[in-house]
Amino acid sequence: MAILLVEDDTAIRLTIAEHMEDLGVEVLDAADAETAHAILRQPPGRITVLVTDLNLGPGENGLVLAARARRRLPGLRIVYATGSPELLRNRLVRPWESLFIKPFDACRLAAEVQALDHALLSAAPPARVGG
Repeated sequence: MAILLVEDDTAIRLTIAEHMEDLGVEVLDAADAETAHAILRQPPGRITVLVTDLNLGPGENGLVLAARARRRLPGLRIVYATGSPELLRNRLVRPWESLFIKPFDACRLAAEVQALDHALLSAAPPARVGG
């Protein structure tokens, strides 16, 4: 299991990554959507969960990143970790998505990521679409 953690705040990104790694989760991290897309182009099947902030600074936001990532990896689970939940107003949270409002408990986030990964393992493996 590997997660892709996308967070523009370095301190938050490192804190979450360290906590996940302490639990045995492989973490690939990016500070922006462009870097995240480069990581997602790696061989399929490695990344099972995307944890992304919604506000990623210049460039794509977390919603656009997640949509593009799901087109590439349809089985990918998404966790939005944000201090701006208003960006999700009037939008349904889909079954493969979770929302965590900052500040949040890193243990709860880790438990959610592991639960999403276990759900993915019990389903068919994600297929890669496109290139």
